[in-house]
Amino acid sequence: MTSKAELAERDRGILHLSRLLEKEWVIISLLVAWGLFVYYHQLGYPLKGEEAHYAAIARRIVRTGEWLRFEYEGHPYLNKPPLHFWMIALSFLAWGPTEFAVRFPTATFGIGTMLLVYYCGKVLYHRRIGLVAALITTTTLSTVWNARIAKVDTELGFWMNLALFAFYVAYRGGGRRFGYLCLAFVAMATGTMVKGPVAVLLPGVTALALLVITRRSKAPREIPFLLAGLGIFLLITGPYYQSLGGAFNRHFFVGENLTRIWGGGSPAFFYFYAIFTEFFPWSLLLPSAGIYLWKSRSRSLGEGELLLLVWMVGFFLLLSLPAFKGARFLTYLIPPFALLLARYSEHLFSESERLQLVEDRLLRITATVLALTTFVVLFVGPRLIRMRYRIPADFVPVPFALLIGVGCVAVAYTALRKRPQGIFVGMMAVALVMTFGLVQFFYPALGRYASPIPISLQVREKVRDSPLVISDPRNGFTYEIVYYLDRPYPVPLLQTADEIHAAFRAERPLFGLLAKERYEELELRGDLPLLRVADYSYRKMDMVLVANRDRL
Repeated sequence: MTSKAELAERDRGILHLSRLLEKEWVIISLLVAWGLFVYYHQLGYPLKGEEAHYAAIARRIVRTGEWLRFEYEGHPYLNKPPLHFWMIALSFLAWGPTEFAVRFPTATFGIGTMLLVYYCGKVLYHRRIGLVAALITTTTLSTVWNARIAKVDTELGFWMNLALFAFYVAYRGGGRRFGYLCLAFVAMATGTMVKGPVAVLLPGVTALALLVITRRSKAPREIPFLLAGLGIFLLITGPYYQSLGGAFNRHFFVGENLTRIWGGGSPAFFYFYAIFTEFFPWSLLLPSAGIYLWKSRSRSLGEGELLLLVWMVGFFLLLSLPAFKGARFLTYLIPPFALLLARYSEHLFSESERLQLVEDRLLRITATVLALTTFVVLFVGPRLIRMRYRIPADFVPVPFALLIGVGCVAVAYTALRKRPQGIFVGMMAVALVMTFGLVQFFYPALGRYASPIPISLQVREKVRDSPLVISDPRNGFTYEIVYYLDRPYPVPLLQTADEIHAAFRAERPLFGLLAKERYEELELRGDLPLLRVADYSYRKMDMVLVANRDRL
């Protein structure tokens, strides 16, 4: 039996631990440690797709010292402003030309988003909600995936959400704090330097809607202060875009941005169903949280709930307006989404005995669906991943799979026992374990079994200093292969069979890395003496290395 002295000692230990966890520096330290693991650990797997494209441009910045006029394989690059490439280039200078350096800026903004969400929760409610929201942020599938690839969306999401929250703090409590208003416009300006007008439209329109809703009678009085903020914005972005030249601005603002508004084949309701996969597993709580908010409409919403609703609904609707849509853009909604669910968790813990019947049933269904979905993913997921990435189905260790299985059983048990708090705690535990497995097991397997590096090395060995062209109509392998080939001079990227035909007709030795369908199209013509040097396969895409054999 346990003695009274041992019980007293255990109680003192628990009390000491609880007091320690009340210290903010402890919470911040734990969050940063977890964030370092989620966002920085195992970042060295090979680059893929646009990551390699961006990395090649940044590598050229470092080698040539040209920080304003970008080229990719001999052609001007006008699709994105330079700030993102500058950060990768600076990361190269700090860490060397590694995959970790390419992803370091984006991963850092992932940690920044986590800390921003924590601070928002603390300011709006209290420290516990900030902590829960930060953990939800780091265990949502979209956040982890997008913060570990070197694209601009995580950075842009950070600046837009910082801008909106700074705007809210500037007017919180009926006062006005001009410093926070300036911060909001500086954040929008920085986001605009990353990706253009969207960084103004989403937070700007949503902030104006919030201003009208909360200060309807006084809104005209704010015009001078908003104009001052606009002046700050223009002072930052005006010289920046002017320095990029007229050709860039015409292509970027007219060609890129207007095309996204009118062009694209995504359905109008694309984000309504994409949010459930991108925000898994926490998206399963959205119906229950929606019921809670609907039932709360009879009472006036607090300032925090009103902000979160306007924040999330405003961003969601504005993202849904353009014809061009992408699941990765939902990353911008992560902060209000995480804060809303953290606020809902408070409701579950404080009012679990007074839950509405519909809400209680939805919660239990949510727990059951999570358990069943996770079991299906454990059995079917590795096979689906193998079909796409050619990763062996057994890349997940059996003990880890069993741990997730036990967690799912626990969640299902809490659903049967009608314990709302247990359901939420169980979901958090499963989400943390799944995130750990994604970082610890999936990304290393991706680097081992879905790497373009061996192909690039083999092509380099066969081609040596001879001229090389590439034709990949779907851009399925071009960026990765070109980056790791690291040729001293540009590699022509040919789009049509006629371009390839003309290139191989030239009076010079030539190699070509062609998509298999392109090679077969040339073979059908039958008028080119091509030597089939080697065949390669990468991520279920077949390619052929050929040479004009009569000139070798």
